[in-house]
Amino acid sequence: MNYDLVRDEEAVSAAVATVLLFGGVLSIIGMMMISMIPVIEELQGSVERHDMSSQMTLLAKQTAELSEAGMPGDSTEVELIPIDGNIVWDKTRGGMWYSATWFDDNSLRMRGALDFDDSLDIRHSESEVKSVCIDDLRLGPLNPYIYSVPSWVDDARFAAAPGLAIPLGPIDIDIYQDGVKEEISLALDESHILDLRDIGELTIKSSHKLVLMFSAGDGGATVVTANDVSPVDKTGRSWSIPLPSGQSQIHIVSDIANQVRITEESTTTTSYSIPSGSSRLAVASTHDISMQAPGVVHVSTSASSHLLLRTNIDGGIGSTSWPSTNGALLGHEFNTPSLNGELAITNPNNDPVTITWKGGGTSVSAQATAFISWPPETIDDSPIIDASSDIFVSWSASSNTTKQQNVSSVNLIPAVDTGATSGNLFLHYQTESNIQHQLSSTLQGFLTNYNASMNANQTAILTSDSPSAIFNASEGTSKLTADGNPIRVHHLAGSNGLIQAMHDGEQRCVAINVQASGWITTSLPWKSFSGRSEIDVERGWTNGEHPASMSISVLAVEGANSHSTIGTVWAFHLSRLTYEFSSSIMGMEVAYSGGAVVTNHPEFEAFIVTPPSDRGGPGPRFAATIPSLHPTSNSLSGGGKLSLDIELEHRQSLASTTAYEVRRGWSSPYGEAIAVDSADGLESSEDWTIYPGRIDLLTDYVGWVPDPSFDTSESIWHTNGEAIQFTLQMSSLTVDIGGDI
Repeated sequence: MNYDLVRDEEAVSAAVATVLLFGGVLSIIGMMMISMIPVIEELQGSVERHDMSSQMTLLAKQTAELSEAGMPGDSTEVELIPIDGNIVWDKTRGGMWYSATWFDDNSLRMRGALDFDDSLDIRHSESEVKSVCIDDLRLGPLNPYIYSVPSWVDDARFAAAPGLAIPLGPIDIDIYQDGVKEEISLALDESHILDLRDIGELTIKSSHKLVLMFSAGDGGATVVTANDVSPVDKTGRSWSIPLPSGQSQIHIVSDIANQVRITEESTTTTSYSIPSGSSRLAVASTHDISMQAPGVVHVSTSASSHLLLRTNIDGGIGSTSWPSTNGALLGHEFNTPSLNGELAITNPNNDPVTITWKGGGTSVSAQATAFISWPPETIDDSPIIDASSDIFVSWSASSNTTKQQNVSSVNLIPAVDTGATSGNLFLHYQTESNIQHQLSSTLQGFLTNYNASMNANQTAILTSDSPSAIFNASEGTSKLTADGNPIRVHHLAGSNGLIQAMHDGEQRCVAINVQASGWITTSLPWKSFSGRSEIDVERGWTNGEHPASMSISVLAVEGANSHSTIGTVWAFHLSRLTYEFSSSIMGMEVAYSGGAVVTNHPEFEAFIVTPPSDRGGPGPRFAATIPSLHPTSNSLSGGGKLSLDIELEHRQSLASTTAYEVRRGWSSPYGEAIAVDSADGLESSEDWTIYPGRIDLLTDYVGWVPDPSFDTSESIWHTNGEAIQFTLQMSSLTVDIGGDI
């Protein structure tokens, strides 16, 4: 069989060409795919960004409504359904702050308070900054209020501190003593008494702020902080006081006529205090209260007032430091109590001081204390004391037979360098006495070298593990200094006394004494957590080693007052709920923090989806509520369908008064974008168009204006120079996240 094999060259060429063409097509398709993949990924990222932005916006809306109008126990539920990304919590990169000044022609700026280190910067160029006092706000469900109870306390009485909206259910209180934990559930409007005789030191941790009274022996006298204390002069109009059974007395002092309402259980009594009509006299009233059993008494007034409490009115015991009219303990004008007793006037200056009041006066030598029977025999009301320089004033329940040096009491010694309840320099004058006198010092930080010189020659090192020391007070003047973190000093006279306790992170004050046009750096009396892990930071917040958000009061010279609170800053560590995803590049996110929804898509450009909620006008008004949202310990994170159960724990007022400059700042990377976005009406201002950056020439616009300084995340609430009716609230919210991960 014969076969003819014929080679078809054209067919071979066609086959090779087909293969090459197919390979070329595949190469082209591959190249097109390589170039199109980023576009596809970017389109997918855009879908994810817009989808999650809409979900986060709904979350922001419902959270704002709950924080502004909800009551404790109210909740809302939000579903988040991610596409391909993950939902996580970021507790260390979310934060914002507000600042307000209380006097005209004053400014106040702050930076670095949320950096987790041990310093912060303030800027106030109009006068000399004397000191700053910092309060740990204890925000977050895992950050209880911590109260250290000293060994000299015989009994501790406490009740829940009211607010705008407080928990309806019981407050969880844990008592630690020698490693043993006791749990207490405290109902609203209920008081509790701890008998601490022969027990020694212990620690109280509470899920809610308490009104806590330390008492020794038969009690004494103390100034009680108001529930709605003013950040300007520390006065208030409402008090909730846990009282023992038996007779107690409250004494209320105000500038003007006053209506006083006292509620005991279900009984309310109303009385009125009318000015005498004479000059240089304040308005005072005294009210006796008889309790059949321990309980909580509620007091309200129509005028801003100070309140003095006595739990023993017959024994001639009790002494307390009295605040000046500017709110600090150091001042040159005092609306004094009109209760029968004795005033101790301490002059911390190096020169003598002249003291005058209606119909009388005296002088006090340098660094000395003078004792005056009070009130003067010819005056029945509350005399106003004027001093030629700053002084300290304390009142004691002395009598003709018992002078102040022999009055059994517990009294706070104010700090000379800060003019407040804590600091680094103290003076104590002790006369000859037939009772024992001691000085109890407590560390307000984590380390200091404590030295009591002159007549009391003692030294000690105070640390976090050993934070207190008690020395006997010698006759004469003693100088107490702390080289390091500030301390708080109490004078213990005899075996009786009464004082309102502060939690461990409250009123830590640092002296500055600097006037500068630029930034002033001051130490933060807490441990530095810069560079530490998130777990370490959370642990530091919980045990109080670092503030979990803070309130900063700046004391400076204003007129004749050297220690006026010229402004206050509130700085908040806020947890960020973040949706992490990728598009053509990694690191994209949509986040919710402090009421704002933000994103860095596309390509790390900061963009504000939903601005933070605030309310301005009509007229020069501004109000804001900070939604402090934090997850519970068992909250989930990741992908899949998630359900967020958000509950309002409590809401409290931080300020409700007249301010003259209001600023708001935001942590990076979205601070500048929020500042610019908030000023969305500036483009219509002719003044801003003609004079950009000149806030002083801006007259046709009311609202947020970005601070004209370089590279700042601050904005200023501009009202054309008018005083601002300023209201700031904080709502504590917890969120429990569950679902299918």
